[in-house]
Amino acid sequence: MATYEVFMFCDDCGQVHPMSIAFELQDGPVEKASVGDVYKGRELPSQIAQLRDNRIRCPQSGRLVSQKDNNQVFLVPVK
Repeated sequence: MATYEVFMFCDDCGQVHPMSIAFELQDGPVEKASVGDVYKGRELPSQIAQLRDNRIRCPQSGRLVSQKDNNQVFLVPVK
């Protein structure tokens, strides 16, 4: 199993921010990839599905933001 950090595109400021979440996946990508690409046509693992409910504070605007689009949430392997 590999460990992945999670990042999201912020619709508020247009930048990508870390979600301060990491977890292990058995079938994750070899390099940075969107959740939408990795799990296209497959069911999302529960820990990834729950990311839709996570909110982070945008460092640019200071507002709480979330990302519902799986193509804008990225898994990055920890090396």
